[in-house]
Amino acid sequence: MQGFIDIHCHVLPMVDDGAETMEMALDMLRIAADEGIRKMILTPHQKADRKCVTPEGIIRRMVLLQEEADRKGIPVKLFPGNEIFYRHGLGELLELKKIRTLADSHYVLVEFLPGEDFGYIRDALNRLISFGYWPVVAHVERYLNVVKNLQKAEELKEDTGCYFQVNAASVMGNHGFGEKAVARKLLKQGTVDFIGTDAHRSEGRRSPRLRECAGWIQKRLGKDYADKLLIGNPQAVLEDRVI
Repeated sequence: MQGFIDIHCHVLPMVDDGAETMEMALDMLRIAADEGIRKMILTPHQKADRKCVTPEGIIRRMVLLQEEADRKGIPVKLFPGNEIFYRHGLGELLELKKIRTLADSHYVLVEFLPGEDFGYIRDALNRLISFGYWPVVAHVERYLNVVKNLQKAEELKEDTGCYFQVNAASVMGNHGFGEKAVARKLLKQGTVDFIGTDAHRSEGRRSPRLRECAGWIQKRLGKDYADKLLIGNPQAVLEDRVI
């Protein structure tokens, strides 16, 4: 299997609740490389109620981090992005380029409150699509009103054409039995499009680990599906083409 691509991580240092220092970010990249990750989209949080790094600031910091990684021989290529907490007016902000899409593509990584209403999530995704964007629902296993009935999860995809991202740590049970059960059911159902690390730290359950999850998917659901989730679909994001 060729190198994995992580579309969701908080490795960019000193911009959100992810990497706290440049050294921690480099440690995270070393771990990612050891896990077989070769490309990462940096997705710092973008929320209306807090001061967030600007699109230009993401690029400046990414260039510095990439230079340091290259200098230290860490074989991971970085791309810019955001994890966006949905709010009204998001489509307009994306149009004005005040928030980053994933690797400058039409894909946007969007999150919601865990208990958000199903109808609100559906309408939000449809609104993003009406602006010409392709929403990727971040860590979908967390949204109770989407996954409490897996038919609702299928309905959301059918109604909106959105994509689902699941955290590798959830699949492996690092965030509790509930998220593990849901994540695995979604995978077996075939409704997952991306596996991401959602890494925030260089140690513990929030480090950038993918290999164990990739092995589980390959063993239980087949190599083709593992390749699709960890390589093929993420590569489509980088190339800005529809999956």
